[in-house]
Order: sequence, then C-alpha cells, then structure tokens
Amino acid sequence: MEYPYELLPATVESVYNNLIVDAKLDNGQIVAAFCGAVEIADICLPRTPLFLKRTSRQKRLVKYNISFVQTPEGLVFANPKYNRTLFKEAFDNHRLAEFSAYTECRPLGLEDNVNGLDFRLTNPEGKEAFVFVTSLYSKKDGCAVFPNDINFFEMKMLEEMTKRRREGAETYIFMIAPREDCVSAKFVWSLNPPAAAAMFDAAKNGLKFLCYGCKLSPDEISIDRKMDILYD
Repeated sequence: MEYPYELLPATVESVYNNLIVDAKLDNGQIVAAFCGAVEIADICLPRTPLFLKRTSRQKRLVKYNISFVQTPEGLVFANPKYNRTLFKEAFDNHRLAEFSAYTECRPLGLEDNVNGLDFRLTNPEGKEAFVFVTSLYSKKDGCAVFPNDINFFEMKMLEEMTKRRREGAETYIFMIAPREDCVSAKFVWSLNPPAAAAMFDAAKNGLKFLCYGCKLSPDEISIDRKMDILYD
C-alpha cells in the first residue's frame, strides 16, 4: 500500500493524554497530534521521532495525526484505519497462504448486518470464512503481545463468529503487527485477564488466530511475513 501523504518530521514533546501527544515540528512549533490507538501513546516518550500527517478536515480541532513512530529498534506504523486495505491487498497478491483455498474476498459493511466482521471469503465450492482484522501495537520481550482489551463491539464480534462457525464457516482474527521490531506474537494472560479469557474460550471453540508483520517505510506499507504466535 502506497502512503502518498506529505509527512512532517517532529519529536514528542509530552504526552497530553492516551490519545493525544504534544509534538515539536522542525520549525519549533508545538502542535497537538492524535494517536490512532491508545498503545501508540505508550511508545511516545519525550524526544521520540515522529512523522505527522496534517488532516484536511477543516473543522477538526486536532489538526495532526501520527503516521509513524521511530523507535530505536525500527519504525511503527501508527494508523490502524488502514488494516482492511492492507489485508485486502495481501489477499489479492496471494501473500496469505492460509487463505489459498479462497478465491473471493469481499469487505463487509453495515448493509451486510454482520456484527464487527471485516471480510467474507468464499470459493466456487461453497467454502466460507469470516475475518476480523486488528493491529497489535504492544510489545514485550521482542514480541507483539495481545489481547490488550475487549470492548462491547468486540464481544459482539465474537458472538457473531460463534454463529458463523455453527453455520459451517471458518472464523479468523487476523492480527497485523505494524512494527519492525517484533519477531513473533504472544498471547499474554496478564495484559487483560477478562479479554484473554474471552479469546481463549473462543479459540477452544474453533476461532483461529493469525499474525503477520509488515514491511515499512514512510512511502509504503505492506504485509510481508507470517509471525509465530506464542502462548504465555
């Protein structure tokens, strides 16, 4: 996926709250910048290099978004709204071996009346799968770790996946680790025990988990490698 936006170098001045940081542009101006996920704020230590994108939305109070964070170990792509684009591109380019049995990948929308799921995969033989795509930003011991949390919408998503499995479909949580400094993913109970219990129960009942890492630059982001999933 090309990332064709003009990016402004900056550094973290301070963390304002879990979703906003104060950043210093190269000209010395201090601006508020929006984090795409709570976990992004956790890696925005003072003086951490950033790449910001200025929003074109005139009425928005926070005019800048964090696109990339430059950690000592590598880049982190900080905008999860592109998850669906990255997955669809990887599927179309045949980079996801686990889905090689499927020939069609259709994004799901409100009109489909499917709670919280992102894609429906099918093939001419009638095989069917449903996929939820999410990002992993938290890191521990060189691993992208999960689950951090589970909200109402994700609980509804798990219920929807249970329903689809009963109808004979496969169901997947597809995790994207958009950072260069993780070699594998890890299921960790201590991050959020209620979320871990819900995910563990769903896995026992047929939910499948996949994680892929990314190739990153300020100009292009792509899914490029499968990551092993370890268990705490």
